[in-house]
Amino acid sequence: MRWIFLFIPFLSWGQCDMEIIGFNPISTDLTIAVNGAQCGTPADSIGEFLLALTFNPPLDDNPFPCFYDDGWALLIFPLDFPGFEIGQGPDNILQAGDTITFNLLETPWAGSGSAPCWIDIFQSGSYYEECLVMTIFQINDSGCIDGSCEGIGGFAYPDTDILNNWVIWSLNGACDPPPPPIVYGCTDIFAFNYNEFATQSDGTCVYQGCMDEAAINYCDECTVEGECEYLPEEGENCNDPQVYVANTFTPNSDGINDYWKPVTRNECWWRWECRVYNRWGTLVWVSYDPQDKWIGNRLGYFVPDGVYTWTIKASTFQSTKVIDINGNVTIFR
Repeated sequence: MRWIFLFIPFLSWGQCDMEIIGFNPISTDLTIAVNGAQCGTPADSIGEFLLALTFNPPLDDNPFPCFYDDGWALLIFPLDFPGFEIGQGPDNILQAGDTITFNLLETPWAGSGSAPCWIDIFQSGSYYEECLVMTIFQINDSGCIDGSCEGIGGFAYPDTDILNNWVIWSLNGACDPPPPPIVYGCTDIFAFNYNEFATQSDGTCVYQGCMDEAAINYCDECTVEGECEYLPEEGENCNDPQVYVANTFTPNSDGINDYWKPVTRNECWWRWECRVYNRWGTLVWVSYDPQDKWIGNRLGYFVPDGVYTWTIKASTFQSTKVIDINGNVTIFR
């Protein structure tokens, strides 16, 4: 990783307090947030947003024509273009709490003709031995190096934290990767509304399961109704005892769902054999008693998280019920 302290004097005049909070160098999705103050006035219905791009260290023979003599390529985003909304709500001003998200490769209208050059840099320059650096430079012509310029609103936009408004990346390992784009949503794979694209939990997870406390698979944290399983009423014979097998458990000693055990009427079974195998087919646990519990161990050690295969072969005392079933259980600590 190369140090970039040489860039700081150039970038020390920015605007309000804007931050790049998410960037994907492959898809080129970019998310920018305003942390403090406002970046305009109600009169700023038309303005521009400026990004700067460079290589670190600078290229000895730069093949890209959109770079200026100071070593930076600039890209202008007019804020009144279709599909690019400034701010949130009726105020139409970028201010604290606002975010804007767009794709750099899908903005051919940006940049006073420099957009094709930027696209070329992203598609080929990302594989150079040098690191690519992208930063927020200014909004509404507020980015003079000496700090004397004023924006459309009549005042400058000083950035209070210059270190959070750039990202550095390379697609060939030349430097550390940029932070992944932040996508809020439910990150629990066992939740009913799990979002496979979410990178940060927003606390909205809900769970589906049986909500009847009388059922053997009652789920006290579920809010979406699922299928319920019930044991036969007391006094009924064992001709057809049911077997319910959970598909996950969390053996982390927190007192909640710490073990795995098929749920059934234990007294009904004459022969019982339950086996658990890992992904390579190695036997990790076996039981001949339907009351036994597996705590996620093998030979005195806890097995790693993952998916395990189970089989159950059993018959009842009356020999009228014979089962040979299998499935998967996931350990998730």
